[in-house]
Amino acid sequence: MKMSQLWRKKARKSKQWLSQEKAAISSIPLQPLHTSLEKNVQDITEQLGQNTDFTSHHLICAGRRVALFFFQSLVDIQHLSEYVILPLQERWDKDASEKGLLLSEEKAKHELLQIIQRQIVATTETQRIMDWQAAIQQMLDGKALLIVDGEATGLAVGVERVEKRNIANPDTEQSVIGPKESFIEDLDTNITLIRQRLRDPKLTIEVINITKRGKHKVCIFYLEDVANPSIIEEVKRRLFAIDTDIIQGQMHLQELIEDNSFSLFPELRPTERPDVVCSYLLEGNVVVMTGNSSHALILPITFFQLLDTVDDYYSSWQYATLIRFVRMLALLFSIVIPGLYLSLTAFNPELIPTRLVISMDAARTKVALPILMEIFVMEIMIEILREAGVKLPKPIGQAVSIIGGLVIGEAAVNANLVSPVTIVIIALTTISSFTAPVYLLGITYRILRFFVLFCSSILGLYGLILGLFFIHAHTARLVSFGVPYLAPLSPLRIADWKDTLVRFPFKKLTKRPSFLNPLQRSKSKPLPMISRKQHKKENKR
Repeated sequence: MKMSQLWRKKARKSKQWLSQEKAAISSIPLQPLHTSLEKNVQDITEQLGQNTDFTSHHLICAGRRVALFFFQSLVDIQHLSEYVILPLQERWDKDASEKGLLLSEEKAKHELLQIIQRQIVATTETQRIMDWQAAIQQMLDGKALLIVDGEATGLAVGVERVEKRNIANPDTEQSVIGPKESFIEDLDTNITLIRQRLRDPKLTIEVINITKRGKHKVCIFYLEDVANPSIIEEVKRRLFAIDTDIIQGQMHLQELIEDNSFSLFPELRPTERPDVVCSYLLEGNVVVMTGNSSHALILPITFFQLLDTVDDYYSSWQYATLIRFVRMLALLFSIVIPGLYLSLTAFNPELIPTRLVISMDAARTKVALPILMEIFVMEIMIEILREAGVKLPKPIGQAVSIIGGLVIGEAAVNANLVSPVTIVIIALTTISSFTAPVYLLGITYRILRFFVLFCSSILGLYGLILGLFFIHAHTARLVSFGVPYLAPLSPLRIADWKDTLVRFPFKKLTKRPSFLNPLQRSKSKPLPMISRKQHKKENKR
């Protein structure tokens, strides 16, 4: 009972900065359109006339003046000419005379915009516009604004140019036998990828506009009959509370809505795979996706869920369990090994076997640098090589990372700058850090490695243990949208361990995680099993 009260108190404290929501204020004045075409042209020219790609087109339709306004860099010119301009100029009189749709002067005066929307440009997406704020926003979204002289209503015509790359293989979450699809920077395509995999009528997709400049689109995914309503409302509240000019990507959005932005541990999980998104939606999580990012954000998330990989669910449960233990052990090695090696050699050499101590001392007899400087210099060198490999073109980057590490390591040993044992320790640590399933979690472990090394250099084994204790205490205080970060380990929920440290067979995974408080706890029924005795009795019958 005390633990639950502590988590609720921490959750309330982490949300104090969101106590007052701020509405996004647009710089575009909220003014209605005029009935005079000249006045409308004057107003829109004052707003957008300084842009070189802003274009206007004037024509006559049914004896009345019509004006088109659009950004040439955002619209598909061929689509605009074929489905909007040509029908207005040429096809109107011909089609109307053949079908007996010639308008009288009185009818054309009041119904021309309605006729244009229903009959002339009916093949494209249209929307009625009443004010300049909505009109300019629609134009910035790639639509053309059509205004008829004598009417105080405009028509936004969908002729936007769509520039997007093809669906490719995932870069950071590769799978051996799983699907080979990943998200792209187009929100509609990403929604399609999710809909194709999760054809559920209860899958709710809400698109909201945030930020003051550009009205950035953010999409919220959740299963209406599964996800916890309190989590959904909290996600919406934090999104609407965002008061910034623009969002550059998913990492920008993540830092704006997570509970503790100063923590090294990621409190939301980014993913580029549609199958991962669908699996978490079925568990009761909520997914947030921005319009210009190829990654989705899964929330709330726990530490153990960050350790799951795609192949855990595309392979047998025995192999998945083994790999999970290996992955956890490797991540522990990536933090502890440099600090443990330093503390044993510099503070507690009596804990090392005698033959090993003699061998290590013989290897370090000609090394001038102290052991702390050895480890620190090699760690910094590995980070430089890793960063250079990322920034360079892919073929060159791989060569620099591999050859550079071998050459520099061999040269450092020959120059008696570091010992061979230090090279082995740093190599094992670096390889172990690559096992992190989530890229952001790998960065966290790379930073924590220096923290543990610093603690070990001061107090030896006591500093190592104290540093690990501080890391655990910090993660135990974290919450992700009200969910404890170390659940189901803390608070302890044995029923949720079937898919945490180990992975049980799928027929045993019949319950959703209890720490999410889903509306439907059960996701499947256990299969009816027949014992051997019953099987023998049925055969005798």
